[in-house]
Amino acid sequence: MPLRRFRYDAKNDIVKCPRGKVLRAGSPVAHGRFFYARKRDCHRCSLASICLSKGRTSKGVVIGHDYPALLRARRRRERWSKEDQQLYQRHRWRSEGFHGEAKTWHGLARAVQGICRTSVTPSHLATALKGERRLNRYSSIGPELS
Repeated sequence: MPLRRFRYDAKNDIVKCPRGKVLRAGSPVAHGRFFYARKRDCHRCSLASICLSKGRTSKGVVIGHDYPALLRARRRRERWSKEDQQLYQRHRWRSEGFHGEAKTWHGLARAVQGICRTSVTPSHLATALKGERRLNRYSSIGPELS
């Protein structure tokens, strides 16, 4: 069962399952907190067959450190007007397409991904594009950049 079906209450630091049972906070993990349900709550539940993995007797979920921000962003996106949706679609095909193409030009298509390494790729990309523009200014070598 997807995590979206569970409700996270940041104020009380609990998670509620689709049937309303409380999952208690457990030990922290590298990227969030582990929450677990009581064995007896899951045993009595009619959703246990689709909720629990094979061999499990109770449900456990990990809520990431930034999960409340993700929920806020999802709620905000649901309130977007038609104009906001069109602007975002335009942004996606223009900026993401340009960045993908530029990364391919400069050998960054398989750059290391992850939150720690995110700033490395834009910095390399910006440096490469500046060099490309200077090169184009003084010679006719390299792809056209407008």
